[in-house]
Amino acid sequence: MKKEIIYRIEALFLVVAPYEIIITRPCTDVPGKFIAESTFGRKFDMNRLCELVKSIDGAKCSESLGVAKFDYKDRTFILYKSGRIDLRKVKDAEDADIAMQEIEAMFSDALEQR
Repeated sequence: MKKEIIYRIEALFLVVAPYEIIITRPCTDVPGKFIAESTFGRKFDMNRLCELVKSIDGAKCSESLGVAKFDYKDRTFILYKSGRIDLRKVKDAEDADIAMQEIEAMFSDALEQR
């Protein structure tokens, strides 16, 4: 019976947190916040990503380098062509997961189709 309960909790966790979030280290410029890494598992179309990122004040995007960087809701995001995301100034893994959902919603048109 105990194994069944543990299994159900693990399955629930997978539904709640669809992204693999890795907290890599504390932020040096913001005490109490962290730097995390994650991925969408799909590459970005850099031409489309750069078009979308242009609407964000202060954002930078380079198609040739395959990277976009911008600040959003007190966090800093770095998006790579490979689909990898660096999230800076996150509170914890749950905060990073929420940020990933927001970023995916904002830039889903720039993700390559599966």
